[in-house]
Amino acid sequence: MSSYGPDTSAPRKCRARDLAGLIGLLALLEGELMTEGVPPHLSSRIRDRLERAGLLEPAGTERELRQSISDLNHRLRYALGEYEEPPEPSTVP
Repeated sequence: MSSYGPDTSAPRKCRARDLAGLIGLLALLEGELMTEGVPPHLSSRIRDRLERAGLLEPAGTERELRQSISDLNHRLRYALGEYEEPPEPSTVP
């Protein structure tokens, strides 16, 4: 689990283009996971990293992994200013 609590804000600002880049990477990764384009060893490493950050429950399914990535993507979009309110999770297929 991360040393930051679930509602703790980051202590420093992030550049908009950094957020935009991360949003694009997360969208690409989510799409590749849907089409099984991510090798299992890489998917496992991504899963482990999200578990350590407290963004995915241990032993989560592939769908739960994609859900975690989607939710993170939308929270970053909120931070970038694309949404007025923090987004509610939307279910991934």
